[in-house]
Amino acid sequence: MDGALTPCAPRGERRILIVAGEPSGDLHAARLVKALRERGACRVRGVAGPRMREAGVEAVVPQEDLAVIGFSGILAKLPVLFDTRRRLLAEVASFQPDAVVLVDYPGFNLRIGPEFHRRGVRTFCYVAPQVWAWHPERAGEMARWVDRLAVVFPFEESIFRDAGVPTTFVGHPLLDELEPEVDAATLRAELGAAEGAPVLGLLPGSRRGELAMLARPMLAAAQILRARHAGLVPVVALAESVSAAALPAELLTGIRVVRGRTRSVQAHATCCAVASGTATLETALFGTPLAIVYRVGWLNHVIAQRVLTLTHIGLPNIVAGREVAPELLQEALTPQALAETFDAWLRDPAELARRRAALAVVRERLGGPGASARTAQALWELVA
Repeated sequence: MDGALTPCAPRGERRILIVAGEPSGDLHAARLVKALRERGACRVRGVAGPRMREAGVEAVVPQEDLAVIGFSGILAKLPVLFDTRRRLLAEVASFQPDAVVLVDYPGFNLRIGPEFHRRGVRTFCYVAPQVWAWHPERAGEMARWVDRLAVVFPFEESIFRDAGVPTTFVGHPLLDELEPEVDAATLRAELGAAEGAPVLGLLPGSRRGELAMLARPMLAAAQILRARHAGLVPVVALAESVSAAALPAELLTGIRVVRGRTRSVQAHATCCAVASGTATLETALFGTPLAIVYRVGWLNHVIAQRVLTLTHIGLPNIVAGREVAPELLQEALTPQALAETFDAWLRDPAELARRRAALAVVRERLGGPGASARTAQALWELVA
């Protein structure tokens, strides 16, 4: 292979270079690192977010530097992305990793992965890029440079194996630690919600761009519903990465804003509006009826229309193979449409129960907990 490394003398520790460019990847990678250290001594460096750094990963590049939203957002980040690529490839010579672990983040990782392979580094991918949604042909391309792939959705295993990629379904890491921060009674007390009062969860995303696109229609829908349902308690579960100042103040009357309670809101709310992404899967796994919402700028929307191959974009619907949560996207996401969706549920407890029951298939298909441990075992075998 081009630029292959000369094998180094045996070491008392495994050396892992890891790249996780998004918050969800940061969480999954941190759990993986903890599981690795249960198997033996290892030193880990790479693109690391706050959770990975807490787990002892040495940050070559802070993950926060790479955060982008949408296709057009990549353009503004190109200088940082090129510099990150240069620094990571330099780690091959200076750090001499036993393997590189690429966690999701396909726009970057699918490009740098072959470069690691050419330099003789074993390449392990965790959380497969969603080539089945964007570029199915890339599964075959990955077979040329991926030494091992750990997938988190059961239907992915056959897709990648058929393309020649050594693939194992490990289960979804969300099931390892999917617990609300507090119980339902504590959350209600914190919100000032009367016993039996419906709670409407609003999760507008963890990125500033998502907040700018989604907060206003979500809050406006909540105001419509407050006028229709006495005692309704709308609550925004705000990510640590975004400021409450970004929320439109004129729409916050009667709406609670909380931090550090995202999973409690997902678990204990009557129903939720959730920005498309990992949070929709979390909410579905808690069994809470949800509407999946998303909106991007016109350029990103045009590009997505040309490359998307799916009939649904919400992860619960993709896993279930059918719609178990309505999707309100782009122009369809209006305050009135979102309010009407929840109004029908709030007026009919039987419909809410049907919605909860429909979500059970999502948990069934993702298997049980232990994904992080199974992934660590597969990686440990690769670097043995």
